[in-house]
Amino acid sequence: MKKLRFIFGLSLLWCCLFSVTQARAQQHGVGIRVGGLSSGISGKYFLNGSAAIEAIIGTSFGRKGFHLTGLYELHASALGVPGLQWFYGAGAHIGSYKGRYYHDRTYKHYYDSANKTLATVGIDGIVGLEYQITEIPVSVGIDFKPFLDVNQDGLFLFPDGALTVRYTF
Repeated sequence: MKKLRFIFGLSLLWCCLFSVTQARAQQHGVGIRVGGLSSGISGKYFLNGSAAIEAIIGTSFGRKGFHLTGLYELHASALGVPGLQWFYGAGAHIGSYKGRYYHDRTYKHYYDSANKTLATVGIDGIVGLEYQITEIPVSVGIDFKPFLDVNQDGLFLFPDGALTVRYTF
């Protein structure tokens, strides 16, 4: 319950920050990212017509973890379709995970029976397609976001993909 309140508070703060910067921004949005290993609240702020920053605040690994991800993305029109853009970029994340997981130590996989918390940092890549619906202020996107996780148990590469729906303003 504490985690849910914390995520709600951060998302409310995120929305307020976007409201303050609305006069400077031509395009930005707040929404949800679902699927893959990491789901949560996503916010995107365009720095100019082709560059954007995105933040993802949410849960990971079946809601047994929390993460904060920051990404820098470049956008370009895709397939000549108005409103459709493809994007790519990179960034970093921090987080923590609690519970029992498979770990890889010295190339051997095992199930950790200890209920411990792992702090983690890592780097992220992202590539995807996003469509801005012109009739309503909503964008829909699909992405592939592999990330490299580093924690006290080692170095792990995870493939991650998701669907994002944002209210744009």
